[in-house]
Amino acid sequence: MLTSFPYRSLSSLLVRRTVQYPLWNPVNARTTYSNEFTKNELLRRYNIEQSSTYFDQFRYLRHVKDAPKVPLSFGLLGLVPFAAVPLYMYSTGIYLPDLAFTQLAYSASIISYVGGIRFGALLEESNDWKKYTYSILPSIAAWLALLVPGRWSIVWALACFQGFLYYDVTKPGYPLWFKGLRVLLTTGSCLTLLATLLLSFILPKKEATTKNTKRTM
Repeated sequence: MLTSFPYRSLSSLLVRRTVQYPLWNPVNARTTYSNEFTKNELLRRYNIEQSSTYFDQFRYLRHVKDAPKVPLSFGLLGLVPFAAVPLYMYSTGIYLPDLAFTQLAYSASIISYVGGIRFGALLEESNDWKKYTYSILPSIAAWLALLVPGRWSIVWALACFQGFLYYDVTKPGYPLWFKGLRVLLTTGSCLTLLATLLLSFILPKKEATTKNTKRTM
């Protein structure tokens, strides 16, 4: 059947088919390679952004510079009540259980507030029991911090701060600047709680004046 075609016509047909349907198209090959490279690069960057260990969360601190001024300002001001307690006790040279209890109560309110942020973020997009259950756990943990006796109440507050921070920065839903701000503020609050705990062993202790403080601190 091919012999019925003139040589010139057959050559033209082969050339046209080669142009229209090339067996090897470098442009398509480059496009496929480029798309595959982009996908792998995005996946690599996503994996880098995910915190896999405890210390990996501190990489989010580089995003604090992108935080809006209003939440950054209020967040830093929120550290003042934390820092004021150990600084005052260190300056007076006396460990004051009543004052330490006010720091613990403030810590409980902040821990509960962290859960409120997560709950608010879920209102428009989720009906997941698991996610909503997590959002109320900080409130329960904060309440328990006021019930744990002795210095263990401070230890419990420290564990709550660090545990909820690690969960929040490893899960989607928050912008990077907010994760960095959470790391910064949680680290600052935990350092002040740790300072209060250390002062309870070092400084002479003044007798507590309230019944609740005697039981918890």
